[in-house]
Amino acid sequence: MKRHLLLFGCIAVLLLLAACTSAETEELMDYHNGYVDHVNSKITEINTLSEKSLSSASFEEALDIQTNELLPLVNEIKDYMDSQEPESNVVKEYHSLRSDQVDTWYEAFQMKYDVLEKMVNESISEEEADEIIMDADNNFMEAGEKAQKADKKIEDLADEHNLELEEES
Repeated sequence: MKRHLLLFGCIAVLLLLAACTSAETEELMDYHNGYVDHVNSKITEINTLSEKSLSSASFEEALDIQTNELLPLVNEIKDYMDSQEPESNVVKEYHSLRSDQVDTWYEAFQMKYDVLEKMVNESISEEEADEIIMDADNNFMEAGEKAQKADKKIEDLADEHNLELEEES
């Protein structure tokens, strides 16, 4: 009888561990898929709008594109990331990396937008603008490095949890 009780206890513990791992794995998949759907899916459009803004005929036209087309997408991404509330420690750690990446990226966009606004209003010198733009470009590079770190983390987690990641768009 004690053997059956011990065997039953071991099986119950194993099932409990398997259920916990499944929930964590499912949360990880859901989080990553949400990131791909809500963040990565907008990157091409953001890059296109950035190019459109850069090739504008005037600062006013560039500001209009950024205000009405580009920043709403950037804000959507920031709002999405800020709304995420992971539960498991694994997903919290991954979210922390992605959130830090997006925060740095968002700050760079805001810096360039603010400079453009000041250029339109003629309230900044060219030297000051160039300095802020260089700082913003450094933030973009830092965000890219943070993205690579987060990409590596999800690859490691996928291996650890036996997940197959789809190619990101």
